[in-house]
Amino acid sequence: MMTKEHRAGTELRDLRQATPRDREAYFDRWASTYDDDLVARGYRAPWIAADALAQLLCDRDRPILDAGCGTGLVGERLSRRGFTALVGLDVSLDSLAVAQQKACYERLIRGDLDRRLDFDDGAFAAVVCVGTLTYVTDLEALLREFCRLVCADGYVSFTHRTDLYHDGFIALVARLEAEGLWTRISHSDPQPYVPEHDSFAEEIGIHYDVYRVG
Repeated sequence: MMTKEHRAGTELRDLRQATPRDREAYFDRWASTYDDDLVARGYRAPWIAADALAQLLCDRDRPILDAGCGTGLVGERLSRRGFTALVGLDVSLDSLAVAQQKACYERLIRGDLDRRLDFDDGAFAAVVCVGTLTYVTDLEALLREFCRLVCADGYVSFTHRTDLYHDGFIALVARLEAEGLWTRISHSDPQPYVPEHDSFAEEIGIHYDVYRVG
């Protein structure tokens, strides 16, 4: 049963203004019903993003970082597609506990995407980040970090809300491409985000992006 505080993320629109600690506590409280709450309202982004990445990576044994993995919806989908070396990272311990129960990750790590991540350069064949860029303070630093973590010819796959995909973000991803850090493989037209959400359905969609590193 959904708690009063987390009726399918009714506070999500305002969560970007919350402190990092408040966001962490919010997702901790929501973790136990997160999957049911959002999936029931048409949230399909983790599966769409995972399937798109699966089409690009033939070797299912290469490591993939699920950055902002939450309760593990992306990892669960990738695992079903045969991927075996998944690493999940999230700031919410309760969300990680739910992800752990799905037994699809090789490792689960508590980490903050607003800080440098403790992985070697080129450690991953791909980084996938679904539904998380919304809450990152320094997007440029994070996207550069993703490029650092991915090996040459690997992939960075992310989703971003249409209301946040503004001129500044477009200029940022273009600048990284001009620097030779990555090349755009695909960028979707606006797609439904949480179509049954009372305030998201008509106003807020989502883009799916994939970049090849190097």
